[in-house]
Amino acid sequence: MKVKSIEKKINYFKNNKIQVLFRLALSQVVILGFLVVFFLCDGILYFKPQVAVTSSHANELEVHFIDVGQGDASLIKFPNNKIMLIDTGESSQSDKLIDYLDEFMSLNNIEKIDYLVLTHPDADHVGGTKELTLNFDIELAFRPKYLSVSESMMDDSSTYKVFETATYEETISSLYESQIEMKYSQSGITFEEGGATVEFLSPIEDTYSSSNNYSAVIKISYEQKSFLFMGDAENEVETQLVEKYENLLDVDVLKVSHHGSDTASSDKFLKIVTPTYACISVAKENKYDLPSRSVIERLVDCGSEVITTSENGSFAIALDENRLSIHFLKTSSVDFSIILAVCGVAIILIWGIKLPKSNS
Repeated sequence: MKVKSIEKKINYFKNNKIQVLFRLALSQVVILGFLVVFFLCDGILYFKPQVAVTSSHANELEVHFIDVGQGDASLIKFPNNKIMLIDTGESSQSDKLIDYLDEFMSLNNIEKIDYLVLTHPDADHVGGTKELTLNFDIELAFRPKYLSVSESMMDDSSTYKVFETATYEETISSLYESQIEMKYSQSGITFEEGGATVEFLSPIEDTYSSSNNYSAVIKISYEQKSFLFMGDAENEVETQLVEKYENLLDVDVLKVSHHGSDTASSDKFLKIVTPTYACISVAKENKYDLPSRSVIERLVDCGSEVITTSENGSFAIALDENRLSIHFLKTSSVDFSIILAVCGVAIILIWGIKLPKSNS
């Protein structure tokens, strides 16, 4: 019986060469075409790696903590669709930053960065600035109270210190080259965007012993919720903030200082801030062994939920109708069963179509 069955199939192929070749060719074209569309055209977004955290356009305020490895980059979208970027991460991570911003701005029909804040001159906070200026229009930049080397050579009357690194030189030069308006960050700067209030709480002084303490400390408030961004400010600045602002430091979301280092986030400071969410920008398995276990313990003890970029990648906290919600990057695994099913159906349909019999 098996021999006859095989002979029958052989005779079929001999008598229907054109049909068989046509069906084989059509099967290959359909399958190849499907795979090209699925993968090269982002698979109808199924397999496309999501770069930016997306959330409802109804959100009144969004704060995105962008994963730039061992560095900082936070993006704020105000209720009026204007945006502020706080820090730009390391230069080695600039592609990740640019891709994130590009997708986010495209999704939200945003054409420029309204505010750029460079909290202090360290490379892990300003390193991506040059690439940023080459890719986006920036309206206004708040910069540290430090001069670059070239600035100090042109203006010897300034009392500000000089930060002598190639990265900072490149950063400031790129702002000048792009003709971006610059202002020095300092305590007392306040403005509103879409009903949200932005307050610079620090730097309080013009000079500090540590570059970290030049960090722009920023509080953003909207309705009954508030966010506090600490840059890399250390215990010295925390003490100044507690003395000057006291309970005004009580916020809902804290961008933890210095990637969770024990040089900041003291008990005295956290007992006043008492954040519901404590967000840490830090690289996985970094050489500094951050975040510090003691800092995590202090944050948990004051009732905070700790969220890190090292464990979660980029994430966002959105505010809508005075409610906070957390959003993470959506990840999709390759489900080959879908590919096999679609290709299988296509083959069945192709081989099931009755074609005119071939006389050859």
